[in-house]
Amino acid sequence: FGCQRNPIWSHLSPLPGLLEAMSGASELHIEPGDSELVLSLHSTFSLLCYGNGALLWEREGQPLTASLEHRDGVFVSNLTLRNVTGRHTGEYSCTYSPEQAPEPAERKAIYIYVPDPSLIFLPTMTSEEFFIFITGYTEAIIPCRVTNPQMQVTLYEKKVENPIPAAYDPQQGFRGFFDDKTYFCRTIVDDQEVDSDTFYVYRIQVSSVNVSISAVQTIVRQGENVTLMCTVSGNELVNFNWDYPRKQAGKTVEPVTDFLPGSTHEIRSILIIQNAELEDSGTYVCNVSEGYHEKTDRKDITVHVIEHGFVRFHTRLPSTVYAEVHKSRTIQVEVEAYPPPSIVWLKNNKTLTMESSSEFTITSRNLSETRYQTGLVLVRVKQEEGGFYTIRASNEDDEQELSFHLQINVPAKVVDLKENSSASSGEQTVTCSAEGMPQPEISWSTCRDIKWCSTKGQPTRLLGNESAEIGLRTNATYHAELQVYRVNSTLQLHRVDEPLLLRCTVHNFLGTNSQDITLVPHALPFKVVIISVILALLVLTVISLIILIVLWQKKPRYEIRWKVIESVSSDGHEYIYVDPMQLPYDSSWEVPRDKLVLGRTLGSGAFGRVVEATAHGLSHSQSSMKVAVKMLKSTARSSEKQALMSELKIMSHLGPHLNIVNLLGACTKGGPIYIITEYCRYGDLVDYLHRNKHTFLQCYGEKARREAELYGNTPKEDHVQSHLSLSVESDGGYMDMSKDDSLDYVPMSDMKGEVKYADIESSNYGTPYELDSYSPSAPERTDRVTLINESPLLSYMDLVGFSFQVANGMEFLASKNCVHRDLAARNVLICEGKLVKICDFGLARDIMRDSNYISKGSTFLPLKWMAPESIFNNLYTTLSDVWSFGILLWEIFTLGGTPYPELPMNEQFYNAIKRGYRMSKPTHASDEIYDIMQKCWEEKFEIRPSFSQLVVLMGNLLVDCYRKRYQQVDEEFMKSDHPAVVRTRPMIPRLNNARITASSPPGSILYTSVHQNGGENDYIIPLPDPRPEAICDLPQEASISRA
Repeated sequence: FGCQRNPIWSHLSPLPGLLEAMSGASELHIEPGDSELVLSLHSTFSLLCYGNGALLWEREGQPLTASLEHRDGVFVSNLTLRNVTGRHTGEYSCTYSPEQAPEPAERKAIYIYVPDPSLIFLPTMTSEEFFIFITGYTEAIIPCRVTNPQMQVTLYEKKVENPIPAAYDPQQGFRGFFDDKTYFCRTIVDDQEVDSDTFYVYRIQVSSVNVSISAVQTIVRQGENVTLMCTVSGNELVNFNWDYPRKQAGKTVEPVTDFLPGSTHEIRSILIIQNAELEDSGTYVCNVSEGYHEKTDRKDITVHVIEHGFVRFHTRLPSTVYAEVHKSRTIQVEVEAYPPPSIVWLKNNKTLTMESSSEFTITSRNLSETRYQTGLVLVRVKQEEGGFYTIRASNEDDEQELSFHLQINVPAKVVDLKENSSASSGEQTVTCSAEGMPQPEISWSTCRDIKWCSTKGQPTRLLGNESAEIGLRTNATYHAELQVYRVNSTLQLHRVDEPLLLRCTVHNFLGTNSQDITLVPHALPFKVVIISVILALLVLTVISLIILIVLWQKKPRYEIRWKVIESVSSDGHEYIYVDPMQLPYDSSWEVPRDKLVLGRTLGSGAFGRVVEATAHGLSHSQSSMKVAVKMLKSTARSSEKQALMSELKIMSHLGPHLNIVNLLGACTKGGPIYIITEYCRYGDLVDYLHRNKHTFLQCYGEKARREAELYGNTPKEDHVQSHLSLSVESDGGYMDMSKDDSLDYVPMSDMKGEVKYADIESSNYGTPYELDSYSPSAPERTDRVTLINESPLLSYMDLVGFSFQVANGMEFLASKNCVHRDLAARNVLICEGKLVKICDFGLARDIMRDSNYISKGSTFLPLKWMAPESIFNNLYTTLSDVWSFGILLWEIFTLGGTPYPELPMNEQFYNAIKRGYRMSKPTHASDEIYDIMQKCWEEKFEIRPSFSQLVVLMGNLLVDCYRKRYQQVDEEFMKSDHPAVVRTRPMIPRLNNARITASSPPGSILYTSVHQNGGENDYIIPLPDPRPEAICDLPQEASISRA
C-alpha cells in the first residue's frame, strides 16, 4: 500500500451502490466479505467495516486501533495489518462502540490465517486455555489452533501418545467429549513432528451449593478446643469464608480445607479455635461461594463455652416405684451432662453389674450431644428384687444422685391350707395361710352338698364368728426378706357331723385365689376308701396306655428323602412339595417277577434291604444283566409301603441321567414291592476312598500320608485290607452297611417253581460306563466304548472328577425341582470307569445305629450334612443341597473323613453352626476347591452358587481331555439301549399299520436321542453309530496348592 490522501475511499469502487444499499439500514458489512482469509507472511492488509454508527474492531475480545471516517451517513473503519506474522492469526470482529451499540450489539467477524513456518501452533496466552474445566457430560474444546489451515493435526494423550479421534476445526481446535487426562496436538512440517502446548482437561462437579455445618461439641469447657466443620457436597469449585466471635474481636484463625475421605465430591473446611475462652461463645457462620456459576450459601451454628462441667437429672421419679411380680418392668431416667457422665445403678448401696445377674439389663444411649438416657430393665420381676435403688451420674466436675424405693406387688395367693383335728373332742381346725403385696384379705365359705358344689359352682354360705359352733382368728406379719405380707386365718369348727367343703379365698387388687378342703367326720366311710383305690387304678391304666402310644409314635418310620418342589412363596422361604402319591405311574415299568433271580444282600437296615439280582429281558442287546433290587422287610407298615411306592413314582418321574442311579423297572403287583435299579459294583464313595487311599498317598509322599491319618478314617493296620479289596473283586464291596444274614428274604409269592435264589452271574450288558474289572488280567472287549478313567490308581484329578460328576447329577435333580435332602458320600456309588451315581439308600442303612444320623422326633437326620436353614427352620431346597455338596467335597478331599471331627454332636455343635463355624481346608484340597466349599457354606442360602454354576466351577478345574471323555460317555449313554433310557423314549405309534414298542425285536426299533430336559418330539430318526474319539491319557497326578 502506498501513501494516499484518502486511503479509505480509494478502495471503495462500489461505494455509491453500497451507500444506496445501506441507506436506512443498521447492518454491518466487512470488506473483504469472505469468512476467512489466508495472508502471506510479512504482507500488509486492510480490513474495512461499514455501518451507520461509530465502529470498533476487536480481536479475541481485545479492542484494536483502527481509523474511522464518516461520509454521507456511512461510518467506515479501516483496520490495517502490517508486516503480518503467524501471531496475527485469529478472529477479527467489527461491532458498534458501546456508547451507540443497540442491545444486543450487532457483530461481524472474519478469520485471518498467516502461515508462519516459525509458528505452527498459536501460543497459549491464558491459564484458561491450558486448564480446561468441564461440568457434567458436556463437550470441550482443546485449542490447538494453527496458523496454516492446510495443516493435518492429530490429538494425542500425553502419557501413552495414543491418537484420539475427535473433530478438528483449525479456528478453534479439537471438539469432543474428553476424559480427565493430559493432551497435546501434533502436526508434521517438512517431515518433522511439531507438538503444541500441553492441555489439561478436568471434569468437575458443579451443582447447587449445599452447605452443612457441624461441631464436634457445641458445648465445651473453658480451655478446650472448638472444632467446626463446614461441608459442601456435589461441588468442587467453592470458596469458604468464616465469621466467628474471635474474628470480630480482631483475632483470625486460618481454617483447613480438604476433601472428605472416601468421597470425590464433598469438600469441607475445618475451623479450630484453640483454648476456647468464655468470649468465644456465640454464632459461627460459614459462607460458601461457588466460582463457576457464582452461587452462594451460608449456614450457622451456636457454640457455648462454659466455665466448668455439669450434671442434671431431667426425670423426676416418685419416692416409691411399683412393679408387678413375674412381669417385666422398665425404669428410665434422662440425664443432661457435660463432659459425658459415668452412670451407675445401685441397689441397697451395692453396685449393679450386668455380670452379676442375667435377670436385669442396664441400658444407656445418647439422646443428643449432652443428653443421655439410662434404664433398668427387670425381666420377670422377682419378689426379692424390691428395695432401695440409686442412680449415680458423675463426671470430672459434678456428681448427682436420684433415689427411689421399688415395691414389688404380688397377687394374693393361698400358700397353705391344712386341717388340725382333735379326735377326742371332735373339734376340727383349718388354717389358711396366704401371701401378697399389698396385704391380702381372707374369707371363708362352705357347702354341705359336696357333689353339688363340685359340679354347680361356688359355695354360697360365708362363715364368720356369728355362730357359737365356729371360731375365726386372723393375724398378719411382714416378711422383709420376701417383701410380702403373710396372713394366717384359722377357722375352728366345734362339730362336724357330715362331709363339709370349705373354701379359703384370698384377694388383693392384683387378683383373687382360693383353695378347697373337705372335712369329713372322724369315722371315714369304708366306701370312700374303695372308690379311691378304684380311681387310682384307673388313673394308672390311662397313664400306661398314654406311655405305650407315645413310645409307638416315636418309633422311627421310613420316609423317602427326595422331595419334588411344586411351588415357592414370593419371599422364597416357604415351599410346597408335590405329593409323590399323586404322581402317575406308567405300568410299562412293570417287570414280571419270574424274570428276576435274587442273590446276596448288599445292605440291610431297619426298614428294608437292597439285594443283588439278575434280571432277564430288560435289554434287547443282552439276555440278562446284573441289577440291584430295593425291598421292604416283611414287618413293614402300610406307611412304609406307601413311602417305597412314592420313591418309585419319583424315580420314574425324574427320567434317566448318567450320574444318578437310574430306575430299570419295578414289581408292584402280586407280591411285595420291588424297585429295580442299576447295580454299581464298587460300592459307596466313602468305602471306595478308604480302600484306595493308599494309592493316592503313594503319589503324594509320606507327609501327605501322615496328615491324612489325622482325620482318623483309615488306621494304618487297614492298609493291607484296602489293597486286597482291589484285587479280590468277587465280593462287590457294594456298601458299608450292616449285613443281616439272619433275616429272611421277603417271599416272592408269584415266582415259578424253577426260579430260585442263586449266585448272580456277571452282566454282559455293554453300557458306556461298565468295565469287567480294573484288574489288568480282565479280558479286554474290542467293542467297548470309551470309559472316563481306566486307571486303578486314585489321583487328584479323580477327586475333582468325582466332584464334577456329582455336581452334574445334582444339576439334573435341581432341573426337575427335586431336593435330595441327604447328599453325602455314603449316598454316592462308584461304577466301572470311575463313574459316580447319586442315590438314596436310607432304606438299606441301619440309621438307628449309624452315628451319622441323629434322632430328632420320629426320624433320624444327617445333621452334619444339613444346612443351617434345614436344621433350625426345617427348610429344604436345592440350595440346602448345595451346602451338603460342600460337605461332600470336604469328605472327598479328606479321602473319606467324617465332617466336623472336632465337634461333639450336642449343643456345642448347634451353637458352632449358629456362630458361623466352618471346617478348615482339607489337606488334599487346593485353594480353588476350598473356595468352592466356602461358597457352598454361605450363611444366606440365596447367595450360594447353583448346581449349574458348580458344574462350571468344577469343570474349570478339570483337564480338557476329562471333560471331553465325560461328554462322550454322556452322549453315548443317552443313545444306548439302556433300559432307563429306552423306557423314556417316545414310541412310534404306527409304521406300516404295525405298532412298534419297546418290546419289539431289536432290529425293528428306531429311537431318537432323549435329553434330560427334552420335550415331546414328533419325529423319530435313526441314530448313527457312536463316533470314535481319540484316546488321551488323563494325568494321574496334579499339583495341589497347600495352605
